[in-house]
Amino acid sequence: MVIGGFVATGTALADPPAATTGSASAMTATTATLNGTVFPNKESTTYRFEYGTTAAYGSQTPAGTASGNSGKSVSASLTGLAPSTTYHFRLVATNASGTATSADAQFTTGSGGAPAAVTIAATPPVVTFGKPVTIAGQVAGRPGEKVELEQTPFPYTDPFKNAAQATADSAANYSFQVTPALNTRYHVLAKSPPATSADVTVLVRTKVGLRLSDSTPLRGARVRFKGSVLPAHDGKEVKIQRRAQSGWKTIATPLLKPATPVNGVARSKYAKRIRINRSGQYRTVMPADGDHARGKSPRRHAQVH
Repeated sequence: MVIGGFVATGTALADPPAATTGSASAMTATTATLNGTVFPNKESTTYRFEYGTTAAYGSQTPAGTASGNSGKSVSASLTGLAPSTTYHFRLVATNASGTATSADAQFTTGSGGAPAAVTIAATPPVVTFGKPVTIAGQVAGRPGEKVELEQTPFPYTDPFKNAAQATADSAANYSFQVTPALNTRYHVLAKSPPATSADVTVLVRTKVGLRLSDSTPLRGARVRFKGSVLPAHDGKEVKIQRRAQSGWKTIATPLLKPATPVNGVARSKYAKRIRINRSGQYRTVMPADGDHARGKSPRRHAQVH
């Protein structure tokens, strides 16, 4: 196949895995469950959580396996933890194409083994840029309680700051709707007496567009693939991929360049001419980085005649 004036061999560019950190759950004084997402990218992938009382970690969970192309939710249970102690953790995924390490996350064990008085969940936990998320939960046994939603965006090093306030209903339930611009960690505070929920991390996918200059090209014609990524990631590579029997294969990796902002939001664009020799489905993937989860464009079909 000839791509952009160069001859491509039959070996497609392989994609390494991707890994994103979720939040810890089911925490007591001595136990917790670690959560995350692994993107195997069509290769058999092993994963493990690393954890410890510092960002040097020092302990790890038994290895698990994941396969397929879409994100797989993974978790691991920890026991024997110290009460009232802050732990760091991250997710490490490895396949034949490489190793990916997620961002660092933290949780704090309870003091006496009792569940947190404030529960929290994000629905959905992963969204596309510009879409809303519902943060909801319950203040156990405290209807009418005033609650405060706090947030800290990636890289999660700034102190949590107030994002919204609400009052629990007669069943002690609360709910907030937020639209994060990048991966963001949240928790909820109850006012009196003070109580804080666990942290929950919402991952934000980049919004990726793709258009073909000709969806019904002649065999061997060069077709211009172009699109945009929101928010801007200038200088980063996107992967233009073609659907094959064994999965999605990368056929080009153009660089993102500055584009005209949309409604005040910075935007990047890309373009690449590719020679099309047979009909097929195509998409563009923006790989995950620290501030955003992996984004994918809608699929586009080219019908050769």
